[in-house]
Parts: sequence; C-alpha cells; structure tokens
Amino acid sequence: MRKTSYMLLVAMMAVTLMLSACGGNGNNGNGNQTGAADGEGAASEQKVKLSLLSWNNETEMKPVIDGFTKKYPNITIDFQTAPPVKDYIAKLQTMLLSNSATDVFIMAAENRNELIDGGYALDLTDQPFMSQMTEASKGMFTRDGKTYAFSQAGWVGGIYYNKDLFAKVGVTEEPKTWQEFIDLCLKLKEAGIMPLYDNAGDISTIQGALVASMTLSKDPEYDAKLFTGEKTFADGWSEPLKLWKEGLVDNGIIDSGMIGLTGDQIVNEFAVGNVAMIQGGPWNIPAIEKANPELQFSMMAVPGVEPGQEYYSGAPNVGFAVNSKSKNQEAALKFVEYLSTPEGLELFEKGTGQIITVNGYESKVHPALEKAYKEGLLAGKFYLPMVSWPRHQEALRNQMVVSVQDLLVGKGSMGDVTKALDQKLKEMESK
Repeated sequence: MRKTSYMLLVAMMAVTLMLSACGGNGNNGNGNQTGAADGEGAASEQKVKLSLLSWNNETEMKPVIDGFTKKYPNITIDFQTAPPVKDYIAKLQTMLLSNSATDVFIMAAENRNELIDGGYALDLTDQPFMSQMTEASKGMFTRDGKTYAFSQAGWVGGIYYNKDLFAKVGVTEEPKTWQEFIDLCLKLKEAGIMPLYDNAGDISTIQGALVASMTLSKDPEYDAKLFTGEKTFADGWSEPLKLWKEGLVDNGIIDSGMIGLTGDQIVNEFAVGNVAMIQGGPWNIPAIEKANPELQFSMMAVPGVEPGQEYYSGAPNVGFAVNSKSKNQEAALKFVEYLSTPEGLELFEKGTGQIITVNGYESKVHPALEKAYKEGLLAGKFYLPMVSWPRHQEALRNQMVVSVQDLLVGKGSMGDVTKALDQKLKEMESK
C-alpha cells in the first residue's frame, strides 16, 4: 500500500513538472507570455492591445502601424487621433486626468512641460534606440539630463525664392550676407518686382534667424537665461530687430499693406510669380506645385551679418512618449523602438511625408529643400523661438505679433517691442 501510494505521488509530481515546463514562464506583468512549442523553442506571445494617440491621422500612420503589427503579430493597435495643436492637447489632458491615457502618445513643444512635470512620460534616456536620435532633437524633450520622447523627424523653413525672377535682375547665386540680401530686395523692387511678402502674422523666419545668428551664436544659453531673469528681451532681440526694421521696413520692402494677406494668398502669389520671395516650410510645397507645376524655386537660409552666419527656422517634430503608468510598457517600448529602425523610418516617412532626421538615415526631400535639409536641419543650424522658450510661448508670440504690426503701421518704436515682451514675460511669470 505504501509502495503504491509512493509510486502514485511520483507520477503526480512528474505530470506537474511536465505541465509546468509546457506552461513556460507565465505572465511577465507586461502582457507578454512566452513558452516552448513542440520542443523547438519557438516563442508564442500573449495577445496585447496597445493604445496610441497621435495627431497624425489614420491614413498617415497606417503604413508604420501595419509594418509594426506584421513584425509583432501578437500586438494590435488601438489607434486614436486628434488634430493639432489645441484639440490634441485638450484630448490628451482629459485622458490623463481621468487616468485613461493611451500607452503611447505625442509630446509636443506645447505640452512637454505639463507631461514632464506631471510625471506622465516614461524616462527613455537609457533605451538603446535613443542613440538614433540627434542631439538637436533631444534638446526639445530633455529636462535635467533625461529625455522623455523619441523624435525621428523634423522640419526646416527658410525663404523660398523664384529662380526666374532672380535671373531677371541678374542674380544667379543666393546672397551670403544680410546686406547682400537687402541689396537684392532693392534691386528687385527697382525692377518692378515685389521682393518679399510678410503679413507679420507670426514671429517671422527672418527675425528668428537673426536672433540665432546675432545672439544665440554668442550665448547659446540666452533663452534659458531669459526665463531665469539673467537676460531680457532687450538684451537679445534689440539688435536683430533693429537690423530687420532698418533693412526691410525702412526701405519699404515690407509694409502695412501686407498685414491683411492670408497665408494662402501669400503662397499663391509666389506660385504665380507675383512676388520673388516668401517665408515658408515643407507644408507649402504641395500648394505651390498645384498652382504652378512649372515654377523653378528653391529655399535659402536667412543670411547673417557676415558670411557663414546664416540660419533657417525649424524644429524637431513631435516626439513619441510612453505613458509612465502604462500596463503595456514593454509593448509600448517596442513600438517606439520600431520607429527608430530603417523599416519603421521608411514607412513613417512614406505615410506622413515628414523629413526624417535620425542618425544615419537620409530622408527623401523635395529638391527645393535639399540644401536646407543638409545644411540647416541635419547641421543643427535652425532656430524657432517658440520651441526654445520653455513656457508662455503663445502669450509671447501674440505679444510679438501685436508689437511688430504696430511698427508696420508707424506706431511705437523698436524699444517698445522689447519693452512689451519683457513686460509680458514678467506678467506671465507672476501668475
């Protein structure tokens, strides 16, 4: 009897061990489960539903989502979208406050402070795929040495110019200095050609580039010091704005009559050959080519006072962040990692048309943007105040627009512009 009981116990233990071996390691807490099949070591993973909130629409994200789910068939994507910028940020904020935020979401310049300060985004600094991200891109998503989002794309803006109109005044090369640029504008004006349109509806590419070449090139920490009280707008913007006003406003190259122009009107006027230059970015190209497929045009940087001091406008595109409270962090990290791979980058570029900026990847850009892409975006020679300013971007931008438009209609002085900006910053900081 004892022998029979003993043998039964041994048999039961053997069955238990067999079942344990077939069962594998169990749930790892991240929704993944692996195990051996038929003794061949093949892995079968538990199904995971990964949620993603993007401001790219479903059509734009479909190629990269399809590629990812093909590589990881156990993971399905619950895709959600909201248009940028206001609607997206409002939707994400609502989700975060109700503890229903997606596993992966977009981090932008407009919401990075809230996401980082609130502890909503996972620290990605030590993830291997972060080595693919350029240092210029990391700056936008980094706080105290830690980076909280992965950005694989960017945009670059500058001055679009009509090559045929340049040729009409004997110009075949882009101006290398600010004075050469102003001389070109005056030459075009004398020939009866409208040199440049600027409706003063935003901080212009030209103004930002002059601040970069005249202020940031000497003090890269200027913007940070601006928000700690060590520097003022008068310190860093007075000379660039003076150069801008004396060159463009005082010479009648831009005037108050342009304030009423819409962005679409400006682009169309350029496309049909009524103006030699406009400020813009990659998003303008489809409209330009639709209006005039034969137009010969390109993009140049804003020249500095001396040769070699030219700058473009531009910024990293939004980054993909992982929800710090996600129950599917392993799968979420796999998705962000996939975005850094050659396959993922190619599919993201195909779907969104964005310019890829990661190390070692050459993006396919429009011929008009090739120089701006290589010498501006990849070289880090770009600046956008609203990205560099850590907070109060909209309030400061609106104040700048009001003050510059006042200048164009002959109201106020240069000193009034920087004084108003310093006052606005002080007011916002005291709230």
